[in-house]
Amino acid sequence: MDIVTDEKRLREPCRFVEQGEDISLIVANLFKEMDEHLGGGLAAPQIGHDVFVFVMWNIPEPPICIVNAVVVKEKEGQELRLERCLSLPGIEVKVKRPREVVIKGFNQFFKPVRYRFRDGLARIALHELDHCCGKLITDYEKGGDRDETN
Repeated sequence: MDIVTDEKRLREPCRFVEQGEDISLIVANLFKEMDEHLGGGLAAPQIGHDVFVFVMWNIPEPPICIVNAVVVKEKEGQELRLERCLSLPGIEVKVKRPREVVIKGFNQFFKPVRYRFRDGLARIALHELDHCCGKLITDYEKGGDRDETN
């Protein structure tokens, strides 16, 4: 399976997953592609699906899946760092993101989940959430700030 690199397609916001909707194949492919491409995370639009689903490493724990993710809280303390994206090969952009974030949603079995991510994991989660909203790292090139509308 190829990673989607078409920016027009990647800018289309995803739809929330309905409870009972079978996303098991999408989730399995996300984990597989994330592993094969050595990514820190991967969102459904990056493999051609329009659902609000992403997977990511949650080191030292096993990788996780978050469905219909919503940012509940961003802690103070921003950090500006370079980010890369599997969908935009060869591009690096400085992005300012919170150092800590709380995200809630559902796992792939539609059980409620709530995570507190810090530093690199917060950055990965917000990067993947951006993908589900149709936002790319190149959208940060001018100011570097995260748009609070996501």
